[in-house]
Amino acid sequence: MTTPRPTVGQALDGLFDPRTIAVVGASRTKGKLGQAVLALLKSNGYRGKIIPVNPSGGEIEGLAAARSLEEIDGPIDVVVLATPVGVALDALETCTRLDVKVVVGVTSGFSEAGEDGHNNEMRLRRIMQDAPFRLVGPNCEGVVRPASDLQLTFSPMFNGLRPGPVAMISQSGALGGLMALRLGERGVGINAIVSSGNETDLTAADLLEYLGNDPQTRVVLCYVEELRDGRRFAEAAQRLTRAGKHVIAVKGGRSRAGSRAVQSHTGAMAGDDRVISAVFRETGVIRARESVAAVDAVTALAAGRRPAGNRVGIISVTGGLGVEMTDLAESAGFEVPVLAEATQTALSRYVPFYGSVSNPVDLTGVVLANPTYVGRCLEAVAADPGVDIAIAIITFVPDQQFIEALAEAFDSTGKPILIVWTGSARSNASGEALRERAVPVYDSPARAASGLSALAATTGEVA
Repeated sequence: MTTPRPTVGQALDGLFDPRTIAVVGASRTKGKLGQAVLALLKSNGYRGKIIPVNPSGGEIEGLAAARSLEEIDGPIDVVVLATPVGVALDALETCTRLDVKVVVGVTSGFSEAGEDGHNNEMRLRRIMQDAPFRLVGPNCEGVVRPASDLQLTFSPMFNGLRPGPVAMISQSGALGGLMALRLGERGVGINAIVSSGNETDLTAADLLEYLGNDPQTRVVLCYVEELRDGRRFAEAAQRLTRAGKHVIAVKGGRSRAGSRAVQSHTGAMAGDDRVISAVFRETGVIRARESVAAVDAVTALAAGRRPAGNRVGIISVTGGLGVEMTDLAESAGFEVPVLAEATQTALSRYVPFYGSVSNPVDLTGVVLANPTYVGRCLEAVAADPGVDIAIAIITFVPDQQFIEALAEAFDSTGKPILIVWTGSARSNASGEALRERAVPVYDSPARAASGLSALAATTGEVA
């Protein structure tokens, strides 16, 4: 009796919360892909059953190894292929005779390898034609789901992520890892990450639809080099943005040289960049020019606060940074209005006569000796009826109370608040109160401006 092929939803349910994972290519040799996948899966606390698969059998990483997939009794939710391409294809063929829900192909050497990979690609497609399972990849870095303690990848770039509202889909594993690492440093929580690789079976459109419909997802971040199912991707994106969720996309291969590089990376054809930009605009997708801008945009949106308008209130411990932030905000189409008289009166209790209480507010260095002042000033600006978004700029932090005051100001309002923290200690333990709340924190006014643009954008591009 032929096993029916699981739907996308059934396959991804099993992928993100698997009971049994078999790692084909599990190895005792450090540096091999299979060894890295197995070690990270164990060290990150995955609670299900892990079965290393290695022809020598025995024990690997303290786990009993099967000599082949056929030795495993019962259904297997996920099979990971981390072997040379010929061995991986043999294992994939074996999976067609077993009760397997989804295969994650870490192995490379297919369409992205040009003529050398052509025969492998043809064999892969023949196997997948009637396969009773779904495939992520090949040529991918794997899957991560922090809430399930699932780190099904060979890359340590995904270590230490906390659960949260951001889902990521990336045709480049390394770029996905870079963006995840930067978001994690800022305390932005991750719902799931899929490195989709060559997308022989499951595509970015499948993943966008599934992850976007997850009630835990507020923002979906995509890195794509080709939209293999462009119509479905656009339809899924439009449904999500109309439902109040955000889709941020970085499109690789926008230049001629970049388009050539895409072909050798995932075997994809990059497509007409102008058409893709138009599709993104029509469907509400925010396009980021590159991965840094994408991280900045997601950082702002993940907090879940929407501005009522485009009026920005700025406080800064130094005049120059306040001026730069003001210039960037206005050049991006925001207003930096004079603050209400009642707000200026409240600020005057904390700002010396040689500072400024108009907007931007120049707190001067006096606040560095009074840790609570910056929080009270931020609260006052955020409470101003003429302000929709508040920004606080700090340099270095001499006292933990300083950070706690900023965190309390964030808690005091439902308006978006961005922090620009230029001091070198911004990522250490002193910022944990901000990371716990996923307060958007940036290291320069320019990067905060990318986040600011994303808050106001329903469509368009952030630099």
